[in-house]
Amino acid sequence: MGRFNLIEEAWIKVINLNGDNEMVSIRDVFAKASQYQALAGDTRTQDFAVLRILLAILQTVFIRYDLDGNLRELPEDDEDQEDLDSFDQSVIDDWREVWRKESFPNILFEYLEHWRDRFYLFDKEYPFMQVTKKEIDPVKISKPTPSSMAARNFNRLISESANKIALFSPKCDGKDQINKDILTESDLARWLITLQSYIGLSDKVIFGKEKYKASKGWLFDLGGIYFEGKNLFQTLWLNCILLHPDHTYRYQSPKPCWESEPSELIASYLTNLNPDNLATLYTVWSRAVYVDPESQLNEPFSCQIVKLPELEHKDQFLEPMTLWRFNRQGPNKEHFTPIKHVASQSLWRSFGLVALSSQAFDDHHQPGLITWIDQFADLLDRDLITLNSVSMQDDNNATSWVPTDEICDQLNVNAFTLIDLGEGRWVVRINDVVEKTKKVVSVTYKHFLDDLQEIRNQSGNKFSDKQVDALYYQIDGPFKKWLFSLDSQDNKDQRILEWYHVLYRIIKGQADQLVKRAGPRDYTGIVRDKEVKNIATVYNRFIYYLKKELKEEGMSGKEK
Repeated sequence: MGRFNLIEEAWIKVINLNGDNEMVSIRDVFAKASQYQALAGDTRTQDFAVLRILLAILQTVFIRYDLDGNLRELPEDDEDQEDLDSFDQSVIDDWREVWRKESFPNILFEYLEHWRDRFYLFDKEYPFMQVTKKEIDPVKISKPTPSSMAARNFNRLISESANKIALFSPKCDGKDQINKDILTESDLARWLITLQSYIGLSDKVIFGKEKYKASKGWLFDLGGIYFEGKNLFQTLWLNCILLHPDHTYRYQSPKPCWESEPSELIASYLTNLNPDNLATLYTVWSRAVYVDPESQLNEPFSCQIVKLPELEHKDQFLEPMTLWRFNRQGPNKEHFTPIKHVASQSLWRSFGLVALSSQAFDDHHQPGLITWIDQFADLLDRDLITLNSVSMQDDNNATSWVPTDEICDQLNVNAFTLIDLGEGRWVVRINDVVEKTKKVVSVTYKHFLDDLQEIRNQSGNKFSDKQVDALYYQIDGPFKKWLFSLDSQDNKDQRILEWYHVLYRIIKGQADQLVKRAGPRDYTGIVRDKEVKNIATVYNRFIYYLKKELKEEGMSGKEK
């Protein structure tokens, strides 16, 4: 008999509607989802990983069954189009009905009960997201023993290796201090899911003797995005894709990892790692993890791990919760790959990658999550939703890819700003504003900074880049406020002009500060092509081009 069943035991961290933290089970999450605000785990990357486990459950149930618990018959791609359309419509109608009721039907809980024995954290046959001892037998792996991972490295709040002590850790060794290698069952469950999603490559053991490209966790390389609603129910359901936008995957039967034998999973990873459904993708492993089922967590914890092969990144459009890059050079040339978020760049600067339809440009692929939610525009038009972004930062060492920090941001918007598609409509207009804003900062303003740097003979430093980053920081809050304030009935031209006035004042204000701090050398300047180039001349030219770029009414004359 297993121990610590994740369906029944409390291990998922949430915030309730009163703003208090709670620990709940999988059953509680689904039964009381509208009574919780959000997931509130140890890190945002952990929340993202746990969210996808919950989504795998939802997608498996509601693709297989209708709301009354009747088994759906998944169509074949070659069936009559009328039958396909009928199936699609029934699924969409069910999604709308669940959204309207804001509760999950009994079939979800019947599914959990049916697969209850696959959700034990400690078990000799089916440990959750783990293997049994026989799967990592020495004859099956590249070294005599698997890699060992202690709790202090398993827990990414500490991330301490055997060679280097983590300072300012939330856990400390020493007299009357909490041992860094002690985990609770709930800690272990959350970090196990996180490890399978984000781990890096510092461990060394693989299966067999032939080398393969090992996984550092599928989520590690994603520019992850997900919706957050007014409560956890909305968050779960907004991200629950029941009909994949790509018809290649639309009618595939869902199969999450817990429905397979550990040996079956390892064999599939080593021979044909090619998932065709979201439940498999959302529960994909990066490591064969062995935890002794007799482990007592009042003692220092360690587990054994073996690397598994990496999932193909090129054109992996099964993945709906990431941004995509079209590669024009390198080993992935002419293919799309996931693109991670950049620490210094707010999410709004990637608005086009998020919201524009895949039909807009040949080198653009819209995240499947956005494509899916587009069809519910009539339900969500003025609903307040949050678009979250999450990526794992690394040590920039290709031999280890150690996770070092997380990159997170969010956009609070009315839904129509992401799904009001069509020529001249909000999505396209907002993208134009974003691109114009980026151009006047990264080109027009930066040219002024480069001129100033040349005047000061400081071509070797990073003055321009630092000032550009500082300006984006100043713009970030006002732009998010403007975006959030948009209404679907607003006059688009007027609201866009309103932002350009704000943008002009911010950029001019930053440039004015540089002029105020100018020294004698800045005004003396340099001679280029028989003309004096000093801060006054480059500032005047900058203001001229700034007004020209923004095309504000009246700005060609008197300053606004």
